[in-house]
Amino acid sequence: MPDPRPKSDPNPFTHNVRVVLVGTQEPMNVGAVARAMRNFGMSELWLVAPEPRVVADLEARPNSDAYRLAVHADPILDNLRRADTVLEAVGDCQLVLATTARSRDIHVGRLAEPRGAAQAVAQVAQQGKVALLFGREMYGLTNEEMDQAGLIVRIPTAPEQPSLNLAQAVLLLAYEIFVAITDPPAPKPERLAEREALEHLFEDLESYILQIGFTDAKRFAYARRRLRRILHKAELSPGEVQMLRGLLHQSRWYAKNGPR
Repeated sequence: MPDPRPKSDPNPFTHNVRVVLVGTQEPMNVGAVARAMRNFGMSELWLVAPEPRVVADLEARPNSDAYRLAVHADPILDNLRRADTVLEAVGDCQLVLATTARSRDIHVGRLAEPRGAAQAVAQVAQQGKVALLFGREMYGLTNEEMDQAGLIVRIPTAPEQPSLNLAQAVLLLAYEIFVAITDPPAPKPERLAEREALEHLFEDLESYILQIGFTDAKRFAYARRRLRRILHKAELSPGEVQMLRGLLHQSRWYAKNGPR
């Protein structure tokens, strides 16, 4: 496969930034997103559960709307990857950022505006992968998909037209990240845990709080989202995730067997 990266690369960390489109419905938007990515040095595109007509269009090259709209970004489409779930697409990422046009009462991830989010991306991208999640053209990301993200970005817009076209949203964030990475902040002293490792911790903790009666089935969803929010704020390292999982496993063992 051809290398999607430009030969001259002033911002090498942009290639640690992955664009993930969830449930994409329109082939032309995929092409326009690829073009926006190419404008700002990004090369890794994932599609999560795209609509069948998007898949069919990408396979119809040279008669493809996506390729026609890509304009010199063909290598990004040639190398794009597909996944069935969001976790599959972001599991190896240290930071997951989700975009939304809607307000929610409880966000699992912390809120940020585009410029502040770009600084966070620039900090993490020096050490590992970052994923930018964008939802469906009609209704965006579900709550469950948003829960995969430690950072939530809502792009300010005029109230008369609050939603952006998918490619416009990618372009805006890609620009802010490109500028931030030109003069990036110092990297974090420790690498952050990857998203898949965090998910294992979340699953352990969620079964644990049911087991000990901290919550019940009726209140579980609320408790689950609050605890995920706390742990996202903590920005845990891989070692800290392992320590917390060990604590949960030992607590279960002790409750069952008593002192050693």
